[in-house]
Amino acid sequence: MDRMLFDSPVQIRIGAESTQREVTTVKGAYEALVDWPHAKRSGPLYREAVECVSAALAGTRTREAAKRAFIAAADEIGIRV
Repeated sequence: MDRMLFDSPVQIRIGAESTQREVTTVKGAYEALVDWPHAKRSGPLYREAVECVSAALAGTRTREAAKRAFIAAADEIGIRV
């Protein structure tokens, strides 16, 4: 199994049209964090998710930790489906 692939996808609604997006990898989580609503980037869980997902991409954190941090940040602003 790809070491960056989540065990199950995370569904979020993000973007100008609140398009539903399926995040299946650590890289996909990073890309979603880049697309995060600018007004919602100040929360502590967003910053933690960016750090954790970046660390997972660098190989110093696990994909599971990255997924947990990503989900927490998405739940913090209510975009997880």
